Amino acid sequence: MDLGLKDQVTLVTAASRGLGLASARALAADGAKVALAARSADALHGLSQELSAGPGEAKAFPFDLSDAKAPEDLVSAVVKEWGRLDAVVVNAPGPPSGLAHKLSDDDWQSAIDLVLMSAVRLSRAAAEVMVEQGGGRITFISTIGVRTVQPEMVLSNATRLAIMGLAKTMSLELADRGVLVNQVAPGPIETDRMDELFEQTATRAGISIEEARGQWMDEVPMKKLGRPEDVGALVAFLSSPACGYTTGAVIPVDGGKSRAY
Repeated sequence: MDLGLKDQVTLVTAASRGLGLASARALAADGAKVALAARSADALHGLSQELSAGPGEAKAFPFDLSDAKAPEDLVSAVVKEWGRLDAVVVNAPGPPSGLAHKLSDDDWQSAIDLVLMSAVRLSRAAAEVMVEQGGGRITFISTIGVRTVQPEMVLSNATRLAIMGLAKTMSLELADRGVLVNQVAPGPIETDRMDELFEQTATRAGISIEEARGQWMDEVPMKKLGRPEDVGALVAFLSSPACGYTTGAVIPVDGGKSRAY
């Protein structure tokens, strides 16, 4: 299916690994111009060369989005490079897991700054550009924790639920401006982040990594981890002109883990 992404200007944050990387690859494979944002300049430059060898084009934009001014500067840099911004994929590393009653104020503040406020600032800057140019797509990569509570994941659950409130509100406010805002809610996906969660679960419970993995898989009807490509394909669709009448959605990619209607 041709998504119509040829020469569309897209921005992906936390693009050097995991779900950000999978999203960037899916966008470039369909011909998009992809701005790759992350802290690691070396990783981004290698990735930009890889993706530019295919039908799309990619450029590295090393930014640390925990800096309050960075999101606005990043959007400005992308627009300066390519003249517009058609889609942004708002993605951030996950905060640490832990029991709610054991986490400190510093833990909470770090998660709020890293996950929530970077998303607020980036989506705000992108929306201003998109409204002025007459349309665009904003896609938040979130977690299935916004649909079904995940124990020991309160920092992720709470900050991503706040982002869901942001995304739903923006989807209403921007719909008649041609800006579509959606949220992807991944379950257990085969990434470095998932390996970290297995290790943290095993350490807290005093069990093996395999036993911890089994606990996570018990919650997934398909009994397996998803692939990063499963998320990337959906992100590419939501970021594309082919997605023309979906906004305000929260779409699980979770092997059936979320059983709510």
